[in-house]
Amino acid sequence: MPQFTDMTRPALWAGPRLVDSVVVGYDGSEASRRAIARATAAAEPGGTVVLVTASPPSRELEERIGARRAPAVDDLLDEAVELCRGRDVQVATRVAHAEPVDALVEVACDSDAGLIVVGARGESFVARALRGSVGEGLVGRAPCDVLVVR
Repeated sequence: MPQFTDMTRPALWAGPRLVDSVVVGYDGSEASRRAIARATAAAEPGGTVVLVTASPPSRELEERIGARRAPAVDDLLDEAVELCRGRDVQVATRVAHAEPVDALVEVACDSDAGLIVVGARGESFVARALRGSVGEGLVGRAPCDVLVVR
């Protein structure tokens, strides 16, 4: 029987692992800004960071704006792209008219992501119980690792 000292260290202990593709949920909050910082640090040099903003679908919104994006969404994504400047990553953006968990899981699958990063809102237990948490929803459904940034 080999002793623990005879075994090689698992890769998990070797330090942080960089990934080629990282998906980030961005809603303009301070927590999502921190998520972008963590995502760009976790991406391999030259890797891709996919910035995702999601809003639940609404018939009224769809009828009002049709196929074009609302200006606020474009501004939000421009802000997120600006936060990635100066980092050695490629940046892609996606707008999803879906619930945030659904949107992030779909984009992660489409981009073969190795990591999804979201910010923690710090909501009360009651708010999380009533609406649910994006981070908690991702843990059960994500096709890759999930990082919730505080």
